[in-house]
Amino acid sequence: MARHPVLTDALLDAALGPEAKPDLQARSPRFFHRPLFERLTRAHWASPYLLWSAPIAVCLVFGTAAYGPAPLALWVAGGWLVWTFVEYWLHRGFFHLAPTTPARRVTTFIVHRHHHVAPGDRDRLVATPLYSGGLALLLFGVYGLVAGPEARWPLLAGTLLGYLAYEWAHYAAHHRRPRTALGRALRRRHLRHHFGDRAVDFGISSPLWDLVFRTCSKRPAAEDMPDRACPP
Repeated sequence: MARHPVLTDALLDAALGPEAKPDLQARSPRFFHRPLFERLTRAHWASPYLLWSAPIAVCLVFGTAAYGPAPLALWVAGGWLVWTFVEYWLHRGFFHLAPTTPARRVTTFIVHRHHHVAPGDRDRLVATPLYSGGLALLLFGVYGLVAGPEARWPLLAGTLLGYLAYEWAHYAAHHRRPRTALGRALRRRHLRHHFGDRAVDFGISSPLWDLVFRTCSKRPAAEDMPDRACPP
């Protein structure tokens, strides 16, 4: 008989048991008994680009109607900068919330710890539409209150572009070998977070806020890390 009416025994064992070491061949356990709930925790790696390309275009159209090229570019850049800040603090403050109680251990495992246990699991690599959609709506509302009804459009466009850059940097860190110097540097930083110290290098698409808040790792990446960090 199942120990919980909603959560699977496999999830509870993984979340409440000893922390497993990263395994590139592992897949995260089933979270929920109900197939619909379980499906909502998984997403194809390309889904963010399919979901957000059209909304970004719409935001830019509304922004173009209100601003000239230079102000529009500044608002978009501002939205991208906001994203890097949100990305950093979501990762540091929420994803790595200290699992000090059983409820927190289960919550943090569902939210993020599963990714450290099974970093090669492609089905749980990118944010689900519910998660990214909820965050986008929240930021859209905040932008409207803070910057006004016209500026919220290019701000959201910049934020969503930053989000897509983040998803690509994260995917590339785990499943590709970047050919550019920037891509290799971002990949090394993220793999240090996985295979070195989880308390540093929280920024994935940018090191900016790690530099500001002094959470950059000062240790070099292991020479064999790139080879063992990409599953076949």
